[in-house]
Order: sequence, then C-alpha cells, then structure tokens
Amino acid sequence: MSTFRTFGDLSAQVKQELDIEVEEFIQPAELINYFNTGMNLIEAELMKIGQKDEYLKGEAFISIVTGTDEYDLPNDIVYEKIRKIIYRESNSLIYELKKMVVEGKYETQDVLRVYNSTSYYMYDLYQVGTVWKIRIYPSVTRTITNALRIIYWKTINRYVLDADLCNIPSICYDYLLAYIRYRVYMKETHVNTSPEKEQMMAFRQLMIETLQNQVEDPDTTRNDLDTSFYEEFS
Repeated sequence: MSTFRTFGDLSAQVKQELDIEVEEFIQPAELINYFNTGMNLIEAELMKIGQKDEYLKGEAFISIVTGTDEYDLPNDIVYEKIRKIIYRESNSLIYELKKMVVEGKYETQDVLRVYNSTSYYMYDLYQVGTVWKIRIYPSVTRTITNALRIIYWKTINRYVLDADLCNIPSICYDYLLAYIRYRVYMKETHVNTSPEKEQMMAFRQLMIETLQNQVEDPDTTRNDLDTSFYEEFS
C-alpha cells in the first residue's frame, strides 16, 4: 500500500493551518502553483545530493515494430536522461543497447538503416517539435513485445488533481508545507513571513541531512553486471 499523501490532503492541511479555506485572496490555481514550485525545489535537491537512484529512477518497456525506427520516451522522463536500455529478443539474445556516439554517427546511421539487418541495435535521441523520441539503428526488422527495457531518471509528480499522489520521501512533506505557508504569508505581507521562512529553511536542512545520511544495506548494494561474455556468445 502506498504511503504517499495526496495533493488534496496536503492542500486541505495547509489551508486549515493558514485559515484560508474560504479566502479569495489566494486563488486555487495560485496555491497549486506554490505546490508545484515546491516540488520543483525538492526534485532539484534530490538530484543535487545524489539521490536520483533512490527516488527518481523509473522503468518502462517499449515494444518494437518492423519498419518503425522511432519511439516515444516515457512521459515522466526528466531532461531526456536515460540510464540504460536493455534489449531482449529471446532468452539467448539479451544485451545493453548503446547510444550511438561514434565519429561520423549521422553517416553511420544512414548506412545502417539501408544495409544492415543485424539484431544488435544502437540508439540516438531526437527532438520532434517539443517531444523527444528515441530512434533505433539499424532499421527494425522484427516485431517484439516489450523488447526494450528503459531505466531512466523520472520527474516526481506535480499537482494537477486533488487525487494525485505527492510521491516524495515523507521527510520532504514538512518542507513542502512550510514553503507553501511562506509563499502565502509573503503575498499577504503577514507578520509570520520571517518566522515561517526560518522554519522552512530548518525543514530544508533537516530534509537534506536525513536524505544524505541514509545508509544502504550492504547486502542489497549491486554493481552493474558485466554481460559482455553473454553478448559475445549469444
């Protein structure tokens, strides 16, 4: 069962704490903006202190289709950051899909698309309009369900609906709520603005120290397995 709180629950709490349940000075859309700015700050802190693997790692599967070389990336990917792509065609053909970084890669891409039919693919990223996509080289010659397993850095949720989950570590909730209270007080030029700012910064420091000091269980620490032996004999 998820331990995440919903944005609606958090919003109700902060409105009650600020006694603004029926106030019109702070509009609903404005409060949502405060929430999402706070989430931006928390996401930035998680990345800055090296907690991407712990809290921002996502996974998705992409099916490939014969003749289709371009595929959508997951909607929640952050900054098009892909950690790894694993290709699986069968129990005997599993390998890491490498990003194409060779010299003259654009010429190489065209050559591969025309002349090569191997099952050992590479990929590159392209922007189509405002959307980033992944392209596979050489051209896809097989239709395989869930052939690509993408491990990537994802964004944390933003407030859209009250029922949406605020999927941040529990230690971050106090900082988020303090940040929103501070923004409301600042707009109202409230006497509590300075004390709330001090409390917000204290919660931020506690959040950072707590997340930084989390120690992994050594029995669960893993290094990437060297699969080159299996790839050579697949």
